[in-house]
Amino acid sequence: MSNTTTQKRGPITCHVLDSSRGLPGKNIEVLLECQQNNVDKEWITVSKTKTNEDGRCSDLVSPDYRIQLIKSEDDYKAIYRLTFFTTPYFKSFGEESFYPFVQVVFQIKDPTQHYHVPLLIAPFSYTTYRGS
Repeated sequence: MSNTTTQKRGPITCHVLDSSRGLPGKNIEVLLECQQNNVDKEWITVSKTKTNEDGRCSDLVSPDYRIQLIKSEDDYKAIYRLTFFTTPYFKSFGEESFYPFVQVVFQIKDPTQHYHVPLLIAPFSYTTYRGS
């Protein structure tokens, strides 16, 4: 009999990889926000956490977090923004970085799917994509 447990994940997750070192981006502060409505476009904080030893945010949102879609001009969607505070991370290695933080804005149209946002960082570049 296996003694492993399966941990259910929240509908939005992220992962930071330091491509200049080939290592996970540990202890990077991450802020998740959601646009409240289509009128004033105000951002509301959903959560604030730090990446773990593997560069992941296992507690970005709880497994029971519900994505709320709002009516836009032609459909329903939710707009989220992830901010990764990269300056302290690079300073911990005695390095300057060109980007003081990285913001990734993405939209969700199907709240039943899982949304994973990997971020690859280096002092003078970054890239992101929709993961699985």
